[in-house]
Amino acid sequence: MFGYVKINKMDLTFREYDYYKAYYCGLCKYLKRNHGEISRFSLNYDITFLIVLLTAVYNPESISTEEVCIVNPFKKKKVITNDITEYAASMNILLTYYKLEDNLMDDKRIKDKLAYYIYKNKLKLAYEKYPEKAEYIKQQLNELNKLEKDKNINIDEVSSIFGNIMGEVFVYKKDENERNLRMIGFNIGKYIYLLDAYEDLDEDFKKGRYNPFIEYIDKNNELKEKVKK
Repeated sequence: MFGYVKINKMDLTFREYDYYKAYYCGLCKYLKRNHGEISRFSLNYDITFLIVLLTAVYNPESISTEEVCIVNPFKKKKVITNDITEYAASMNILLTYYKLEDNLMDDKRIKDKLAYYIYKNKLKLAYEKYPEKAEYIKQQLNELNKLEKDKNINIDEVSSIFGNIMGEVFVYKKDENERNLRMIGFNIGKYIYLLDAYEDLDEDFKKGRYNPFIEYIDKNNELKEKVKK
């Protein structure tokens, strides 16, 4: 469901792009070192954006290093990590695990089952650090699952649940920034849910799965305009 919050490379300076990649690589390295190699498969741009945003807001002390990458083992790349990286990595693990758990309620796909049991072993560290966040994510995904089982096609109501989840994820601290960060996360969450539903519509229809846009299966142009709004 993730991967929709991407940069427009053409709008960034070379320096800005290098820093963005460094935060992305930092998240990747942190996931591997603290949650195992398999956790890097859940790496996504949405959580990288979270790191960049929270780092800009809170300006934590960051560590910058040069390290080789599994993609290109012969060339060192800049890697930036800080306290936000740890938080974002934990949120990444929680979101991935509970989404897999949610998927298994509907589909018993082998790849989801395998990934679920692998991530179950990775959950403990993230849960122990952020138990309230973990319980909130789980509770909201359960609520979302109920709406989907009821075939609820009120897209605003359904997408708002995922908005609530991302709103909570974007709140790093209970301080003067909480309200604005929660609102940013809420709208990004709705955006992610809407685009994911739009992209999955044809496949969901063929496989008889729930999709809030199912009534638009034969109204593609009308749906495009609705999603744009």
